[in-house]
Amino acid sequence: MSDKEDRIARLSQRFKTHTGGRPKNDQKSRERQSLYLDTNLIERVDKTHKEIGHQLYPKEVSKSLFLETILEYGLENMGVIKSRLSELADPSEKSS
Repeated sequence: MSDKEDRIARLSQRFKTHTGGRPKNDQKSRERQSLYLDTNLIERVDKTHKEIGHQLYPKEVSKSLFLETILEYGLENMGVIKSRLSELADPSEKSS
């Protein structure tokens, strides 16, 4: 095997499932996903998170907790969210 093939084989080991070691945890409490969001919205989120962090000091609020709290609030207030989506939705787009 050439050096290049050997290197590729070693690097690909991390993508193979582990046969031993610690057991796989089937229950996930968090999951990483990629989302593409409006840049201005992200800037507002960052600014607001920072402001709330200053207001709640000495308590620390991680960005993930901040975002999870906003999402939970939105899910608990779905009527307001539906109304807002109805205003923002483009009537020419068909939902899939």
